[in-house]
Amino acid sequence: MKIASNKIKDIVRFFKEELGELYIPEELAVITRYCFEEFTAIKGGDLHLHEEETVSESELLKFSFAVKDLKKERPLQYIFGKADFYGLKFFVNEHVLIPRPETEELVHQVITDLSSPTSILQPPFSILDIGTGSGCIPVTLKKHLPQATVSALDVSEPALELAKRNAELNATEVDFFKEDILSPSAEFFSSSYNIIVSNPPYIRFSEKGQMKKNVLEYEPHLALFTEGEDALLFYRKIADAALKILRPGGRIYFEINEAFGPETEQLLVAKGFKNVRLLKDMSNKNRILRGEL
Repeated sequence: MKIASNKIKDIVRFFKEELGELYIPEELAVITRYCFEEFTAIKGGDLHLHEEETVSESELLKFSFAVKDLKKERPLQYIFGKADFYGLKFFVNEHVLIPRPETEELVHQVITDLSSPTSILQPPFSILDIGTGSGCIPVTLKKHLPQATVSALDVSEPALELAKRNAELNATEVDFFKEDILSPSAEFFSSSYNIIVSNPPYIRFSEKGQMKKNVLEYEPHLALFTEGEDALLFYRKIADAALKILRPGGRIYFEINEAFGPETEQLLVAKGFKNVRLLKDMSNKNRILRGEL
């Protein structure tokens, strides 16, 4: 089916007709607004003021391609090639996870803790992000904690290349390097940090059936799934590494699988971390874990 005309009202109608069965009305309205803001100069909230206006042929083509992708449930962020995170813009592609609100909460927790005048840790800080993906965590931390020295690692070369672009996009200096945290090199242990942050893979393959198509078919499995059925594999490996590279009094912050909150908390306690706290996100789910060395 083709869009009836170049008129904005016909494009909006086309979105409803083609995507109405896939997306609830509220979600579809947001998608439509985002597409107009991305492809034209029209603000999404002002569409009703421009119903009789027309778009160019090249813009019309963009709307048509977007609908084709959306019918396949391809995430809007991958269609645009960018995503918002903590007030910043980031390039994204199928080599990295789309930044999520839960991860914003993780970052906010770190920024809040380190910005507090009562914090035991005082600047300058040295921060390491493990499994950086798009680089949204270290770039945002550097932006809000400019006095910090920030590093980040990933096992994926394409992810690291994109993360470097995002650091440049947001005018931040982050040291990105390749490392497999499941089998870290000797060189990895030559540096030390005040803070380790990580949102590692934590979904078991047995949980695939509970996942939405837009995540399962488009986002990188390397960043989503842990190996086998060990949901705590990456947490265990990162905690072991942290015992060697965290400075005395240093902290570790995790985004966690809500289904394994107490288990992940106990893991840190058993490793010898102190003041371990399991924190809930805005949806009241166990999502953030913090510990001290």
